[in-house]
Amino acid sequence: MYPETLNPDVKSPAERLLYQAFAEQLPDNYTVLHQVSWQYRHPNSLVEDGETDFVIVEPSLGILILEVKGGKIRYDSTLDKWYSNQHQIKDPFWQVRQSKHQLIKLLKEKSYWQKRWIDIGHCVAFPDVIVPQRLLPDAPREIILDNSNLDNLATWIKDVLIYYRRQDKNQEAGNFFSIQRLVNLLKPSIYLPSLLSATIQHQKQELIKLSEQQFRILDFLGRHRRAAISGCAGSGKTLLAMEKVRRLREQEFTVLLVCYNRGLAKFLRRSFVRDKDLYIYNFHALCKKLVSQANISLTKKQTNNKNLLFNEIYPSLLVDAANKLNWNVDAIVVDEGQDFQTNWWLSLRSLLSNPDNGIFYVFYDDNQNLYQQKSYQFPSELEISPFVLTENWRNTKRIHDHVLQYYRGENSLTVLGEEGRDLEFYTYPSNNNEALKRQLGRLLYRLVFDEGVKADEIAILTTTRKQSLQNQLAGQFRIKADPDPYCQEILCNTIYYFKGLESPVVILVETQLNQIPQLRNLLYVGASRARNHLIVLQPEEEF
Repeated sequence: MYPETLNPDVKSPAERLLYQAFAEQLPDNYTVLHQVSWQYRHPNSLVEDGETDFVIVEPSLGILILEVKGGKIRYDSTLDKWYSNQHQIKDPFWQVRQSKHQLIKLLKEKSYWQKRWIDIGHCVAFPDVIVPQRLLPDAPREIILDNSNLDNLATWIKDVLIYYRRQDKNQEAGNFFSIQRLVNLLKPSIYLPSLLSATIQHQKQELIKLSEQQFRILDFLGRHRRAAISGCAGSGKTLLAMEKVRRLREQEFTVLLVCYNRGLAKFLRRSFVRDKDLYIYNFHALCKKLVSQANISLTKKQTNNKNLLFNEIYPSLLVDAANKLNWNVDAIVVDEGQDFQTNWWLSLRSLLSNPDNGIFYVFYDDNQNLYQQKSYQFPSELEISPFVLTENWRNTKRIHDHVLQYYRGENSLTVLGEEGRDLEFYTYPSNNNEALKRQLGRLLYRLVFDEGVKADEIAILTTTRKQSLQNQLAGQFRIKADPDPYCQEILCNTIYYFKGLESPVVILVETQLNQIPQLRNLLYVGASRARNHLIVLQPEEEF
């Protein structure tokens, strides 16, 4: 039976009765299609619609087209009109005959059916009445199913198919054909997956709406001059930081927007490209800039120890340089605060024109701490109030659920995004860079050419700093740290670099589980960069 269960929207009691009777009585060699419709285009370009209540198939006997009319049946020959109860209906015999001829034309269009001569008959069912004899010249009793036939449908259908059988064909020759081909033509199952590119655009619009709602958090915090806002990956911390900066600039405050990563700083500068008076730096670039402008020299001993230079010396010299230059701002907004060491906060505080009461906002996620072995604390001098974001606005539910396995925290998280696609997991032979590039090439081809995803909507992220994929070809795509999307170049960089950023599609590669310290945090950060779809390529040894 097609469909396997009766559509509850079927209103005709007669059709419902016959559907149930066919399902219960007909043996397995019969196939019944209910409510079949089609469209046929004539050679003269005229389009013709066809439909019938039932198509009944027995592959050795042929095809039967059945039109059903319930209730009391009446034909008025003076007016040439048919009636069911008191309602005028179409001539059922003309109707089913037209359907049969339209179906034959449709079949003849297909090469498979052109090679076969199939016996196709038509009949009419009046299941609520008894028909004693031929009704009209084109309505012989043999092709009418009435109430008396309802208990023996298999025999009746077989007799009708034999009635239509051509006399020049013997029973053994048969009408054998593929039932599945007929089903695929008249009642195919259809699955049309949405293009990933369409999903990306739709979810992008939804994210804009959610972001506007989320900005109400800043309305709530408006009276707080200092706040430390923590939140899971995807909770919109960077968007909130940017909105806070925008609002401060509207009030004509001088603002420093500072983060840890160069990649995020580059993104933030592009986002505020028209605001020439806004200061945007990653922390160490800020230190170098002011130290250089203040003409403060570094000794060879100071520059030899990189850890000491970046963690202690530069932050200390930042204070000296700012004082020498008389460089200060009204407000400081920090993104990626989890990567800032405790002593850096006081260095930043000294940049405020009013260190005791200046505006100081920090956005952070302790789970994204990739550089420090332990959680940091804000110095008491900041007098900063903590607030927590527990809603994931960015990722789909499937990505969020995957990321949760790497999350550590006391707060229960909620995801507001759509269900999203299933994540994709693939393997490649370990220590085989060529196999990895081939796998990437196939994935990128599908994403770009089959799914319509733009090159700049894909990011390949690695857990290693080796950069073994840099400037390599994966199929017809070149993988680069700073790609040109118009040249089919795809971004590939480390999770460290991409922290704080996001991409509609992320492909995680080179996840050597036993070789990377703080792997949990890395995978938390890397997987959560994907807004719409996440693909993971892992060496076979990881499974």
